[in-house]
Amino acid sequence: MLQSAFAASLARPSWITSMPTWTSPPQLVALAAFYARAQAHPETISDAVFLANVKAAHWPTNCWSYVEASFAIIAPACLLRPHLTAELIACPIDAMIAGGLEDAGEVIAIGLDCARRDAPYVEVSEDGRRWLTQLWPGLGEVVETVFRARLQAALADDEDE
Repeated sequence: MLQSAFAASLARPSWITSMPTWTSPPQLVALAAFYARAQAHPETISDAVFLANVKAAHWPTNCWSYVEASFAIIAPACLLRPHLTAELIACPIDAMIAGGLEDAGEVIAIGLDCARRDAPYVEVSEDGRRWLTQLWPGLGEVVETVFRARLQAALADDEDE
């Protein structure tokens, strides 16, 4: 499967030092505490529970603000559970597609831009910023595969309506 193809070569980085310390909104405060628990005791949290907590932290907003927030939310998750990266990156990719993006080649650059913003919609943690600037650019094949699958699913949904 796609996840295992790149996860085997992707070890959890040794430079993970701290998880986000968001002070608002409430769902990010809860997610920061969850990430701290997941970092301290990873064996106590199943992948299903991990994914559910990460996805529950997202909130409705416009597509491009959602993309920014989602990268801030998933970057620490991708560090903690690299084998779930393909599933996690579907969150911002779905919002990019909803916002009209049709070129998978732009996805990496958009993530990098989110990591480098001076006034982000949601602050990216230092570890999240490192993931976005150091590991994210190397995931082009995974991004391409996820983007194509999500775009195809979105187009199929449009045809069903």
